[in-house]
Amino acid sequence: MIKKVLLLTTIVALCFNTSYVSFATTLTPAQAIEESKVKYEQLDDTITTLNSEISKLNIEIEGINYKLNATNTEIEETGLQIKLINSQIEEAKADIEKNQEILDKRIRSMYESNTNTDMLIYIMTSDNLLDAFNRVYSMSKIVSLDKQMINEINEKSAFLIKGADDLNKNQSDLNILKTSALKDLASVNEKQSTQQESLNELNSQKANVASIIEANEEKLISHALSIINLDSSTSLELTSAISTLKSLIAQISSDYVLDLANTAILDGQAKIDAIEIENSKNAVINNNNSSTTNNNNNSGNGNSTSGDGEYLATYAMSATAYTGGTITAYGFKPVRDPNGISTISVDPSVIPLGSKVLIPGYGYAIASDTGGAIKGNIIDLYLNSHEECVSWGRQNVTLHLIALPGTW
Repeated sequence: MIKKVLLLTTIVALCFNTSYVSFATTLTPAQAIEESKVKYEQLDDTITTLNSEISKLNIEIEGINYKLNATNTEIEETGLQIKLINSQIEEAKADIEKNQEILDKRIRSMYESNTNTDMLIYIMTSDNLLDAFNRVYSMSKIVSLDKQMINEINEKSAFLIKGADDLNKNQSDLNILKTSALKDLASVNEKQSTQQESLNELNSQKANVASIIEANEEKLISHALSIINLDSSTSLELTSAISTLKSLIAQISSDYVLDLANTAILDGQAKIDAIEIENSKNAVINNNNSSTTNNNNNSGNGNSTSGDGEYLATYAMSATAYTGGTITAYGFKPVRDPNGISTISVDPSVIPLGSKVLIPGYGYAIASDTGGAIKGNIIDLYLNSHEECVSWGRQNVTLHLIALPGTW
C-alpha cells in the first residue's frame, strides 16, 4: 500500500512538472532544457523501478499459476479417488445387505425352530462319541463363521466410511486452497494492471520529453543541413558542414535526426563530387577559370567558423572534469572525442547552450550541459573515466567561442 501511494505521488508530481514546463512562460530556454533533462531522468528512473516491480509480479503470477495448476490436478485426482471409493462403498453395501440377509434368515430360522432344542437333539442323536464331537465342532464353526462375517462387515463398512470422510475433507481443503490461490492471483493481476497503466502513462510522458530532445537535436544540425541543401554552397562549406555532422552524430540519440544527418552527409558528399568534376572540366577548358574558382573557395575558407584565429569571443576559464550520466541538459548523450566534438558543461548565461567552442589542450566541444556548481567562468569538461577526471583536477584554460547555436 505504501509503495502504491509513493508511486501515485511520483506520477502526480511528474504530471505537475509537465504542466509547469508547458505553461510557465517565464522560463528561459536554458531553464526549460534543464527541467526537461531532470524530468527525463526522473521518468527513466521511475520506469526502470516499475519495470522491475512488474517483472517481480510476473514471477509471482507464474508461481501462483503453478500452485493453482497443481491444486487443480490434485482436486481432479481426489475426485477420481472419491468416485472409486464411493463405488467400493456401494459394492460393500451390496455385500453387507447380502450377508445381512443370510444372517437374518439364519437367525429367523433358529428362532422359529427353537435352535437350542434342535442343537441338543442334533448332538444327542449322534451315532457315537466321535460323531457327537464332530457335530459339536460343526455347530461351533458355524457360529464362529457367523461372528467373523459380522466383524468383517463392520470393519469394511467402517474403513470405507473413514476413507470417504478423509477424501471429502481433503477435497474440501483443496477447494479452500484453490479459492485462496484464485484470490491471490486476482490481487496480483490487479496490482500488475495498475502498475502497467502507470508505466504506460510514464512512457507517454517520457515520449513527450523525448520529442523536446529530438527538437533540440534537429535544431543543432539545422545550420549544417541548410549549408548542404543550399545550391550555392562551395566545396569548402560543404566539407565543413559534413565534418560538423560527423562530429555530432555520436551525441545524437534520435533515430529521426540521425537519419537526417546521415542523409545530409551523403547528399553533401555527392555535391562535393559534382563540384570537383565540374572544376576538372573547367580546368581543361580554361586555367584562368580554375584559378578563379580556387580563389572563391579560399574566400569561403576565410568565412568558415573553423577557428583559424577568428573567434566570436575568448574567455579565461577555470575547468574541472566530470564523467558518467546518460543525457545532458541540452538532451544529448555526453561524449568525449578528442578527434571530434566533446561535451562540456557551462553557465548558459555566459556560453549559450548549443554553442561550438575550442579549448586548447581539450579540443572542440559543444556546450550542451549545465551543473549547480557551474557558474560564471567555470566550466566542466566531460571525460571517459573517473581516473581521467582525478588526473585533470582543476585547471585554468582558454575557451574560444567559435559559433553560436543555429549558426554552425
